[in-house]
Amino acid sequence: MAAITQKTGDNQQRAFARVDDYLPLSWRRVSAEEFADVIANFNKTQSFPIPPDDIQAVLANLEVTDKIQQLERSDPVLSRILSRLDMKLNMLLKVFYPGTEARPMVPTWVNMSGGGLAFKEAGLDVQVGDVLELRLALSLDSLASIQCFARVVKIFPPDEEGLIKAACQFEPILDGDREKLIQHIFKR
Repeated sequence: MAAITQKTGDNQQRAFARVDDYLPLSWRRVSAEEFADVIANFNKTQSFPIPPDDIQAVLANLEVTDKIQQLERSDPVLSRILSRLDMKLNMLLKVFYPGTEARPMVPTWVNMSGGGLAFKEAGLDVQVGDVLELRLALSLDSLASIQCFARVVKIFPPDEEGLIKAACQFEPILDGDREKLIQHIFKR
């Protein structure tokens, strides 16, 4: 269910559209020193440092979703065929290389907008003000993910299922990843 908060200007409306979803997510707490390095690198290069052995970085470079979406306009049948092949290859990679991620992404309830996200987890151990590195796939079968950093702005008490919700504000997120996120929200 998407809800759009009315703000002035089209970009602000896009940034505040929200949707609940169930997507693969992983997170880790980032120290103040590491976050300072991330921000310095981001301000200089508009990118995040990627470990050389990170399989997610390799897969992101091979991501064809944008190209398939562009092809959809000119040849929708071929686009559908390639999209299904891409999904099948992603599923096969997960079967044959299940342990390739240091921090595996787990399907998680999330509430997302272009400005941040909230997620629920049992026994969640974070505090308001913590900075988290997040990886989020925009579908259950995607191996490519969005990487960003977010600051915890609110912690909610456990719900009836015992899940604790943390609301986070992106700090920072790459413009291209924010656009992918917003497009996903409007598709949902």
